[in-house]
Amino acid sequence: MLSLFIGKLNSSLNNGLMIMDKVYIQTDKAINEFEQGNRSLSLKHRQILIMVDGKRTDSELAKFFNSRNAIQMLLDLENLGFLISSDAAKNQQVDHHNNQTNQIEDSLSLEHLAFIKTFLIEEAQMQLGLMSHGIEQKIALVQNSDNLKTCVALWHMAIRDSRNGQTVSDKLMERLTHLMANPPQAHTSESFS
Repeated sequence: MLSLFIGKLNSSLNNGLMIMDKVYIQTDKAINEFEQGNRSLSLKHRQILIMVDGKRTDSELAKFFNSRNAIQMLLDLENLGFLISSDAAKNQQVDHHNNQTNQIEDSLSLEHLAFIKTFLIEEAQMQLGLMSHGIEQKIALVQNSDNLKTCVALWHMAIRDSRNGQTVSDKLMERLTHLMANPPQAHTSESFS
Protein backbone atom coordinates (compact mmCIF):
# COMPACT_ATOMS: atom_id res chain seq x y z
CA MET A 1 0.00 0.00 0.00
CA LEU A 2 2.79 2.40 0.94
CA SER A 3 4.72 1.54 -2.22
CA LEU A 4 1.61 2.34 -4.30
CA PHE A 5 1.34 5.76 -2.65
CA ILE A 6 5.05 6.47 -3.18
CA GLY A 7 4.71 5.43 -6.81
CA LYS A 8 1.83 7.86 -7.34
CA LEU A 9 3.75 10.59 -5.52
CA ASN A 10 6.84 10.06 -7.67
CA SER A 11 4.70 10.01 -10.81
CA SER A 12 3.08 13.30 -9.81
CA LEU A 13 6.43 14.86 -8.97
CA ASN A 14 7.97 13.60 -12.21
CA ASN A 15 5.19 15.26 -14.15
CA GLY A 16 6.19 18.53 -12.54
CA LEU A 17 2.98 19.03 -10.59
CA MET A 18 1.50 17.59 -7.44
CA ILE A 19 -2.07 16.49 -8.15
CA MET A 20 -4.23 17.14 -5.12
CA ASP A 21 -7.65 16.04 -6.36
CA LYS A 22 -9.23 19.46 -6.08
CA VAL A 23 -12.82 19.89 -7.18
CA TYR A 24 -13.57 23.23 -8.81
CA ILE A 25 -16.74 25.25 -9.24
CA GLN A 26 -17.26 27.89 -11.91
CA THR A 27 -17.62 31.47 -10.65
CA ASP A 28 -19.88 34.16 -12.07
CA LYS A 29 -16.87 35.39 -14.03
CA ALA A 30 -16.68 31.98 -15.75
CA ILE A 31 -20.36 32.09 -16.65
CA ASN A 32 -19.89 35.58 -18.11
CA GLU A 33 -16.99 34.26 -20.20
CA PHE A 34 -19.45 32.22 -22.26
CA GLU A 35 -21.84 35.07 -22.96
CA GLN A 36 -21.72 36.50 -26.46
CA GLY A 37 -18.68 38.70 -27.01
CA ASN A 38 -17.05 38.05 -23.65
CA ARG A 39 -13.99 36.06 -24.67
CA SER A 40 -10.85 36.71 -22.67
CA LEU A 41 -9.40 33.19 -22.43
CA SER A 42 -7.50 30.98 -24.83
CA LEU A 43 -9.38 28.15 -26.54
CA LYS A 44 -7.70 25.49 -24.36
CA HIS A 45 -8.56 27.37 -21.15
CA ARG A 46 -12.16 27.72 -22.31
CA GLN A 47 -12.36 23.99 -23.14
CA ILE A 48 -11.22 23.07 -19.64
CA LEU A 49 -13.51 25.67 -18.09
CA ILE A 50 -16.50 24.14 -19.89
CA MET A 51 -15.70 20.72 -18.39
CA VAL A 52 -15.65 21.97 -14.79
CA ASP A 53 -18.91 20.82 -13.21
CA GLY A 54 -18.28 20.86 -9.46
CA LYS A 55 -17.92 17.05 -9.41
CA ARG A 56 -14.85 16.12 -11.44
CA THR A 57 -11.49 16.42 -9.72
CA ASP A 58 -8.54 18.19 -11.29
CA SER A 59 -6.82 14.83 -11.86
CA GLU A 60 -9.91 13.48 -13.66
CA LEU A 61 -9.95 16.56 -15.88
CA ALA A 62 -6.20 16.17 -16.58
CA LYS A 63 -6.77 12.53 -17.60
CA PHE A 64 -9.70 13.53 -19.80
CA PHE A 65 -7.57 16.10 -21.62
CA ASN A 66 -4.58 13.74 -21.49
CA SER A 67 -2.38 16.68 -20.58
CA ARG A 68 0.02 17.60 -17.78
CA ASN A 69 -0.77 21.23 -18.54
CA ALA A 70 -4.43 20.77 -17.59
CA ILE A 71 -3.64 21.07 -13.87
CA GLN A 72 -1.65 24.25 -14.46
CA MET A 73 -4.44 25.66 -16.62
CA LEU A 74 -6.96 24.93 -13.84
CA LEU A 75 -4.69 26.77 -11.41
CA ASP A 76 -4.47 29.67 -13.89
CA LEU A 77 -8.26 29.78 -14.10
CA GLU A 78 -8.48 29.75 -10.30
CA ASN A 79 -5.93 32.56 -9.99
CA LEU A 80 -7.80 34.60 -12.60
CA GLY A 81 -11.08 34.19 -10.69
CA PHE A 82 -12.87 31.90 -13.16
CA LEU A 83 -12.81 28.93 -10.77
CA ILE A 84 -12.98 28.43 -7.05
CA SER A 85 -12.25 25.19 -5.21
CA SER A 86 -15.32 23.59 -3.67
CA ASP A 87 -13.64 23.81 -0.23
CA ALA A 88 -13.07 27.55 -0.63
CA ALA A 89 -16.67 28.01 -1.82
CA LYS A 90 -17.96 26.20 1.28
CA ASN A 91 -15.76 28.38 3.50
CA GLN A 92 -17.12 31.52 1.81
CA GLN A 93 -20.68 30.34 2.44
CA VAL A 94 -19.88 29.65 6.09
CA ASP A 95 -18.21 33.07 6.45
CA HIS A 96 -21.21 34.77 4.83
CA HIS A 97 -23.55 32.84 7.11
CA ASN A 98 -21.46 33.71 10.19
CA ASN A 99 -21.56 37.40 9.26
CA GLN A 100 -25.34 37.21 9.06
CA THR A 101 -25.73 35.35 12.35
CA ASN A 102 -23.37 37.77 14.10
CA GLN A 103 -26.07 40.34 13.50
CA ILE A 104 -28.22 38.46 16.00
CA GLU A 105 -28.65 40.53 19.12
CA ASP A 106 -26.75 39.25 22.14
CA SER A 107 -29.88 39.17 24.24
CA LEU A 108 -33.35 38.56 22.91
CA SER A 109 -36.47 38.69 25.02
CA LEU A 110 -38.13 35.34 25.66
CA GLU A 111 -41.08 36.43 23.52
CA HIS A 112 -38.78 37.43 20.66
CA LEU A 113 -36.84 34.17 20.98
CA ALA A 114 -40.09 32.15 20.88
CA PHE A 115 -41.24 34.13 17.82
CA ILE A 116 -37.98 33.37 15.97
CA LYS A 117 -38.06 29.71 16.97
CA THR A 118 -41.60 29.42 15.57
CA PHE A 119 -40.43 30.96 12.28
CA LEU A 120 -37.46 28.55 12.07
CA ILE A 121 -39.59 25.48 12.79
CA GLU A 122 -42.34 26.45 10.33
CA GLU A 123 -39.85 27.13 7.53
CA ALA A 124 -37.95 23.90 8.28
CA GLN A 125 -41.22 21.95 7.99
CA MET A 126 -42.14 23.68 4.72
CA GLN A 127 -38.71 23.34 3.11
CA LEU A 128 -37.54 19.99 4.50
CA GLY A 129 -40.75 18.07 5.13
CA LEU A 130 -40.11 14.89 7.13
CA MET A 131 -36.38 15.62 7.16
CA SER A 132 -36.99 18.61 9.45
CA HIS A 133 -37.65 16.53 12.58
CA GLY A 134 -34.08 16.61 13.97
CA ILE A 135 -33.66 20.33 13.38
CA GLU A 136 -37.08 21.05 14.88
CA GLN A 137 -36.04 19.25 18.08
CA LYS A 138 -32.81 21.26 18.32
CA ILE A 139 -34.65 24.54 17.73
CA ALA A 140 -37.23 23.66 20.39
CA LEU A 141 -34.43 23.23 22.95
CA VAL A 142 -32.93 26.69 22.29
CA GLN A 143 -32.78 28.74 25.49
CA ASN A 144 -30.66 31.78 24.53
CA SER A 145 -29.06 33.74 21.67
CA ASP A 146 -25.89 31.64 21.63
CA ASN A 147 -27.86 28.39 21.20
CA LEU A 148 -29.96 30.13 18.58
CA LYS A 149 -26.89 31.01 16.49
CA THR A 150 -25.87 27.34 16.34
CA CYS A 151 -29.39 26.25 15.38
CA VAL A 152 -29.67 28.95 12.74
CA ALA A 153 -26.43 27.68 11.16
CA LEU A 154 -27.76 24.09 11.04
CA TRP A 155 -31.17 25.25 9.81
CA HIS A 156 -29.70 27.39 7.03
CA MET A 157 -27.29 24.68 5.83
CA ALA A 158 -30.03 22.03 5.83
CA ILE A 159 -32.36 24.22 3.79
CA ARG A 160 -29.59 25.35 1.43
CA ASP A 161 -28.58 21.72 0.81
CA SER A 162 -32.15 20.53 0.27
CA ARG A 163 -33.60 19.86 -3.16
CA ASN A 164 -35.32 23.23 -3.66
CA GLY A 165 -33.60 25.10 -0.85
CA GLN A 166 -30.87 26.76 -2.90
CA THR A 167 -33.47 29.03 -4.47
CA VAL A 168 -34.99 30.16 -1.16
CA SER A 169 -32.27 29.83 1.49
CA ASP A 170 -30.81 33.32 1.02
CA LYS A 171 -34.24 34.96 1.03
CA LEU A 172 -35.18 33.06 4.18
CA MET A 173 -31.95 34.20 5.82
CA GLU A 174 -32.74 37.82 4.91
CA ARG A 175 -36.22 37.41 6.39
CA LEU A 176 -34.76 35.85 9.53
CA THR A 177 -32.25 38.70 9.92
CA HIS A 178 -35.16 41.15 9.66
CA LEU A 179 -37.17 39.21 12.23
CA MET A 180 -34.23 39.17 14.63
CA ALA A 181 -33.66 42.88 14.30
CA ASN A 182 -37.29 43.74 15.05
CA PRO A 183 -39.28 42.71 18.12
CA PRO A 184 -42.47 40.64 17.59
CA GLN A 185 -44.77 43.65 18.21
CA ALA A 186 -43.38 45.31 15.06
CA HIS A 187 -44.17 42.21 13.01
CA THR A 188 -47.74 41.99 14.30
CA SER A 189 -48.43 45.62 13.44
CA GLU A 190 -46.84 45.12 9.98
CA SER A 191 -49.16 42.21 9.20
CA PHE A 192 -52.29 44.24 10.03
CA SER A 193 -51.32 47.31 8.01
